[in-house]
Amino acid sequence: MGQYAMWSLFLSIWRTLTRPPEALAVERRRSFEIMAEIYLLALGLQILIAPVLYFSGHVTLGHLNLLCLVGYGVALVLHRRLFIAAALMTKLGAFMLFATYGAMLTDNGNNLIYYLLFAEVELMLADLRRRTKVAATVGMFGVALAIVHLPVLPPLTTTPSTLDLLLSDLGLGLVFAMICAVILRMLAITDRHEHRYRRDATHDSLTLVLNRRAIFERASFHWKAGRAFSIVLVDADRFKEINDNFGHTAGDAVLHHLAGLLRASLRNDDSIGRVGGEEFLILLPGAGHNDALKAAMRIRDRLARMPCQFDGKALSVTLSMGIARSCEGLHLRDVIELADRRLYAAKSAGRDQVVAEGHAESATSRNAHRLAQGIENALQPDDATATVSEDEGDGRASTG
Repeated sequence: MGQYAMWSLFLSIWRTLTRPPEALAVERRRSFEIMAEIYLLALGLQILIAPVLYFSGHVTLGHLNLLCLVGYGVALVLHRRLFIAAALMTKLGAFMLFATYGAMLTDNGNNLIYYLLFAEVELMLADLRRRTKVAATVGMFGVALAIVHLPVLPPLTTTPSTLDLLLSDLGLGLVFAMICAVILRMLAITDRHEHRYRRDATHDSLTLVLNRRAIFERASFHWKAGRAFSIVLVDADRFKEINDNFGHTAGDAVLHHLAGLLRASLRNDDSIGRVGGEEFLILLPGAGHNDALKAAMRIRDRLARMPCQFDGKALSVTLSMGIARSCEGLHLRDVIELADRRLYAAKSAGRDQVVAEGHAESATSRNAHRLAQGIENALQPDDATATVSEDEGDGRASTG
């Protein structure tokens, strides 16, 4: 087995052991992953120092190190079964027993205080109740005071050897290395989870494009910056028939296929958002009338060549589109309402059409009012829209 295969296997095992259970609440997953990595890092360090302890003649300390390995393994198993407090107590108990004996061996109780500080770091990162953390912190502080002011650790040797002192320094260095590694991994895990939270908050879970709030915020950003853009409202024709004839699973497959097709047909700077059940809004920065029309034609051509495949069947879907430019309205709401009027004009003309001109005086549809309300909700502070749950737009009545 080559180095790459070994590394891949190691990473696979690491991810498996640190991956939070699916049933675990989202807000608890970061702490779970951090603590799981602490147990694995500690396990790795104890494995590394095991030969050193035995080769240096410290058999008892080596046996305690093996006890630590067993304790860390048990702690990891308990942690994965969500016995968080029991796991931490098992790990800290084995570690402090090992560290205490090492401090007695070198007649240096001050080192034990550094070990207590690392135990405090673990305690603060664990998913425990606040009062439990406070009580444990007070207890460790009391132990630290006793170590400093009282002769609570009788030395095992009258004069520690040079080797003993080197082992003491090695242990201290490993504590600092662990603190550094834990903090770096904590930052990396935190960044990854925050990225996932942001993605989940701004993207539609089914199609993976922007949700309604996010696409409206992006459009508002361009509008306030005075940048020219075009908006294309896209609606899947007779989508309700797909749900009725093939089931909602087929409908979901069509929406996912359409979202991927839209992304593949547009530029990197363009944005796509799902604003209704089967309705998407495309934001084309810097695009004029001809550019927006060309983009719409690319989408139609690609869809004609690449229909959605479901259970071995090609589900034929056409799109109706309405296009409006930012210069065609006094407010962003006006531009989106105009694009919606043109979308409905495309449907009224027989569907599978693109309308990019006229209809400025057409009657405003109920869908336009819904989109306008969506803009207002999207641009309000989060607390003002806490009761609005339309990001995915699943409740939109199908227009056919």
